[in-house]
Amino acid sequence: MTYTGYLQLLFRQGDKAYAAFSQPLSNSSLTVIGVRVPILRQLIKTHCTDTDLRLSNFELGKYLEVDFSYFALGLLRCKNTAEQLNFLSANLSYAQSWIITDMLNSYLKKATFEDFWSFFLAHHCDKHVYTRRFAYVFGLKFYRDQRILQVLPYLKSDNTYMVNMGQAWLLATVAIAYPDAVYNFLVTASAELKTKTISKIRDSFRINEKIKSRFVALRNQNK
Repeated sequence: MTYTGYLQLLFRQGDKAYAAFSQPLSNSSLTVIGVRVPILRQLIKTHCTDTDLRLSNFELGKYLEVDFSYFALGLLRCKNTAEQLNFLSANLSYAQSWIITDMLNSYLKKATFEDFWSFFLAHHCDKHVYTRRFAYVFGLKFYRDQRILQVLPYLKSDNTYMVNMGQAWLLATVAIAYPDAVYNFLVTASAELKTKTISKIRDSFRINEKIKSRFVALRNQNK
């Protein structure tokens, strides 16, 4: 199938009501066609080995589902994790929505903590917003590995909402395994990062109420 054929297929699978619902949530100027994620993932799986569907023909920056497919197909076609991370390093500057960056972990199944750490050090200060966001989101895969605490000194308020929320998401997830370390970090963290992280901790189903109340008390100290 050619890129044109794939694009037509996406439009045939589009749901206008779902597109209208998803568009404002995408935080992006990309047009949402309205293909539901399970259907989109199945289309990507079906056409993963289709040699006629060349990534070089994809027109990026127009449709969310096209850009999503570009990244997913690119990762699936890589031979190993090293190739996948090279692909991301070369292409993340094209990402224009959290929906794209936040699905990448599901295609990096064999990545190790060492892979993450090297990538993080190289990209957490990147000039592109969603490259920075993914540098933190990538760490979610390793929240139970004690070495993830190495990331704490690098967590500082960013000038963009999407990166700040990525940092807060990572911190709140790490708090599942290491609540004391996260608590001690938040004591001296910026008010913005502290507030966003504690909000996510409160929403977590994997952190008990006793631990949550401790974090809430920390937040209330600044009021």
